[in-house]
Amino acid sequence: MKTRKQATRLIALLLVLAAAFAAGCNGGTSPAAPPGAPAPDTASPASPTNSGNNTPSNSGNNTPADTTPDGPDYESMTLEELYELTLLEEGTITIYSTTANAYTIVKRIEADYPDLKGKFVYIECDTNNIQDRIVMEYESGNINADVMQVKDNSGEIFYELVDYGYVEIYQPKSVTPHIDPALLKYGMPLYASFNPWYYSTGMYPDGCPLTSWWDIVEGYNTDTKSYTDSSGKNTQFWTIFTKDITSPSYAALWAQLIVDGDAMAVQYEKQFGHPLEYTYHDKLANTPGIMDFPENNGGVELFWRFSQMKTTELDDGDAVVNAVDSSLSGPTLGLASAGKRDNINSGAKIDWVTGLQPYTAFMTCDYLYIVDGSDNPAGSRFFILYSLGGEDGHGGGLDTFSNRGTYWSIRDDYEFTSPHTLDAVNLKGPDFDEIYYTFPNVKAYWLYWRSLL
Repeated sequence: MKTRKQATRLIALLLVLAAAFAAGCNGGTSPAAPPGAPAPDTASPASPTNSGNNTPSNSGNNTPADTTPDGPDYESMTLEELYELTLLEEGTITIYSTTANAYTIVKRIEADYPDLKGKFVYIECDTNNIQDRIVMEYESGNINADVMQVKDNSGEIFYELVDYGYVEIYQPKSVTPHIDPALLKYGMPLYASFNPWYYSTGMYPDGCPLTSWWDIVEGYNTDTKSYTDSSGKNTQFWTIFTKDITSPSYAALWAQLIVDGDAMAVQYEKQFGHPLEYTYHDKLANTPGIMDFPENNGGVELFWRFSQMKTTELDDGDAVVNAVDSSLSGPTLGLASAGKRDNINSGAKIDWVTGLQPYTAFMTCDYLYIVDGSDNPAGSRFFILYSLGGEDGHGGGLDTFSNRGTYWSIRDDYEFTSPHTLDAVNLKGPDFDEIYYTFPNVKAYWLYWRSLL
């Protein structure tokens, strides 16, 4: 059981904080909007400002909001120091999260720190509305959340919440040296995952049957520009089940492939021994700012071919992997979140597609943010640092996620237990600077190209 520090140490700490606050707060500057994004209404009292002077990451100098000299140096505080300050804060600390993992952390905190029982409140938010909820609360002046935990698949969280100051980045100095700087670019990551394809291990017991993304669109005819040959025979090899391709999670995945279009074209030639033939050009309907795909792009060609496949869209990821499991009569693939691999525990004969070239997918992270306007600055940061495992990775709740089998640690000093290593899965880091502007085109073209079937 954790205990309070001695009174002399607590008083000394409070004196340090008092001195820091006595220096005064000069306010922050409004964050710059990403190129092409609408500027916030700075004249409106409801328009947020980033009180910590957070510089957008695409400037190459992303500075977390609480590192300014105007306030306490929370980034340098230990978990125990934050705990002591949390005890002094009034009210509850509310965590908005898209996953029940946050609730698990709350229960772990209450077990390790009985003095904080009832201090933290977990509220589950749907991935599709957590962003709107944060903005609505800020603009109404009725801020309820203190911490937000959410997966950023497309860069929307960074560019639309962080850049506009609705949420702030807190990155404790004891942890950041153990994390890839590329992952720190967009926030404070908690753990890593990805959005995989699934295959049937019942049909393919010897392992993943695919070597690249081009294997997924096997059977495409460049002459007919479809999956029907000149005689009218169906040539599509895989039966495909997916969730909604227009959702940010999956549209962003295709956007990354388009951003890396040259690499996709190189992979095609390497695999098949001849240059990629582009067949989508006469199906372009570009309108700047609405639909805008490049020509001669390997990722776009791949996406065009995929859009012309017969696919079955399902609302639930469990239904996707169950369809893969039950379809033993033919080659079947399903696209869903990594967590649906848990169906193996119920007997499903499915697994992730791994080892694709040039890469299987990009790494997605759950990020933790401080909600701007939180009246529990120490407690909010205590929750985050505890979730990250404390200073050394072993002093908090990080081990809560270790044995799930669907996450990887983002710390180099703490390793999760997983059936697949990151190297074997072959993931790359996300390029949100490009994905953010590309994935809306993926959504628009998916709807358009599907209408041509």
